[in-house]
Amino acid sequence: MGVILETNQLCKFYGTGENQVKAVNHVNIQIHQGEFVAIVGKSGSGKSTLLHMLGGLDTPTSGSVILSDKDLYSMKEDQLAVFRRRKIGFVFQAFNLVSSINVWENIVLPLGLDGKKWIKLMSMILSTHWVLNTGFIIFRIPSPEDSSSALRLQEPW
Repeated sequence: MGVILETNQLCKFYGTGENQVKAVNHVNIQIHQGEFVAIVGKSGSGKSTLLHMLGGLDTPTSGSVILSDKDLYSMKEDQLAVFRRRKIGFVFQAFNLVSSINVWENIVLPLGLDGKKWIKLMSMILSTHWVLNTGFIIFRIPSPEDSSSALRLQEPW
């Protein structure tokens, strides 16, 4: 099976001199299609920093991330945004919804930004097993005290 994700000497440093923190220090990874990978480590060991760089959310100090044969950090910012939207899925620890729109609008927002037509959006979203079976209250505005479980229904029918 081919390599689907690779890093080469990936680094993320914060600060300078004696105050420098090496959150990710010369990491080399190769993940092949079909592999299952877990990133584990103690608090503050750089797991989230590494994941943010692998997903194109944070820029490395040095090194490269190759995903689907594309060097993420050789792309222009708008190209990277489109690539993330089309190729990478994120599940954040924090809520990360746009608070002024409802859950449904949060779901379709990235697809709309990608120029998908409304009927196609509805079809793509509603045909997705995940949405049909989560019980999300999709037309409600999320509040700051909501957690992901707060948006679930007991049984909608």
